Parts: sequence; C-alpha cells; structure tokens
Amino acid sequence: MKNKIILISLIIFFIIFGTLTSLYCIDQNRMRNNLPVLFSTWGKKYAPALDIKEENPVLPEEPKEPEYKDDNPVKLGIYIEQGNNLVLIKEHTCNWSAENVMGLFYAIPTQEEYILNSNFDTMWKNYINNYENADIYRIGYSLDFTLSDGNNMHYQILNPDDAYKTFPKIMSFLYDDINLVPGKPYYHITQDVMYDYTICSSLKLVGDVETSNISSDIKLTAFCWDTEDDFDPETGLYRGHSTYEITIKK
Repeated sequence: MKNKIILISLIIFFIIFGTLTSLYCIDQNRMRNNLPVLFSTWGKKYAPALDIKEENPVLPEEPKEPEYKDDNPVKLGIYIEQGNNLVLIKEHTCNWSAENVMGLFYAIPTQEEYILNSNFDTMWKNYINNYENADIYRIGYSLDFTLSDGNNMHYQILNPDDAYKTFPKIMSFLYDDINLVPGKPYYHITQDVMYDYTICSSLKLVGDVETSNISSDIKLTAFCWDTEDDFDPETGLYRGHSTYEITIKK
C-alpha cells in the first residue's frame, strides 16, 4: 500500500513538472518573439541615443551645370562690296596666290540681299538696334579647310591673337568698322587695341606661303555671341546658332 502511494505521488509529480516545463518554454518563446518590440519600445523611452553609422552613406549629388540654351535672336549675313552696295553672298571665288587679297568679308546683323554702302557705322547700328540689349553682341569667325596631307584644319577667330594662328596657311586680319576713330587710317585690329567694346565687323583673308597646300574649299563662318556660355566649357568652341556660312573657292 505504501509503495502504491509513492508510485502515485511520483506520477503526479512528473505530470506537474512536465506541465510547468511546457508553460515555461512557451513563455520563453513568447518573450523571444516580443523581444525586438519590447526592446524597441524600451529604447525609445529609456535608452540613450546610439551613434549608428550607415554602411553605405548617401552622398549629396554634385551640382549640375545649367543646361545651355541659345536665346540669341540675331540673324547674321556675310557681305562683300560690289560698287555702291554690300551684297549678301553664299559663295565667293578668288585667286589664292600668296599676298593676294582673297576678300574683305563683312558680318552684318541682317540678311537683306542688298545694302547701300554708305556710312557703315550708322548702318550696322540701325540693324543691331532692332534687338534688345544691342550693345552686348559681338562677332567671331571660324575657318575650316583640308590640307593636301589630309589634315582637317579648324580656326576660331575672336581677336587678333586668334587671327595670327591661321598664318602661314592663310593670313587673317580683323577690322572694327563701327568704332573708327575720326582721322585715323583704316587699319586692322591689333591685340593692344582689342577692347571690350571692339566689334570685329569684318575679316580680310590674304593668301600666304602655304595657301597652295589647301586642297579643299574654305568654309568661312561668321557667328554672333553675347556671353561666355556661348562657348563650350571643354573645347572653348562656339556652340550657338546665330551663324552664317559661305564657301570660298579658287
């Protein structure tokens, strides 16, 4: 009888122990599952701020240059003198011999076919004053041709120093027909008198010792610019649309 009581007591003990163990494990699992939430809540209320460094921090984007937009409204034409008129041309044929004047080409802010060749200063200003902020516009040129050895040449001419770079392939001379000094001889611009207000209104081309090495026609382009952003920041070349182009043949 005594052994039976002990056996029943052990069975009851193991049943109670097993039940308590199961409940304990369930509680532990619940605690583990809820631990991030509990810790998060506790951390927000009671924990000090942690200095957490991102593995891949997001760097601020470099500022982009504003997209270039050419809003220059000036229409240009290239003219030569014929009698009492300045005549708009697309082609020009001339002698390319050394020391021979190939042509004096005027860049004028219009594309009228004929202009009375009177006072150039007054005429030029009458055309440019059709545009707002007329005093900001300046004129530049470019020359393109191919040599007999196959090299393609491109020259951008904004001032006398640029013009001299075309020598001895071809001689280039710039003139300011707008800001002439009364009584002073008509003479090409030199770098020492290239001012902010100087307008390179015409370009003279003269044959040089290596002009005979040019195997193609010469492309002469006049262009109008108003600010430095009209020139590509990488190449320095004009990128606007206010241009006029002619072909010079021999």
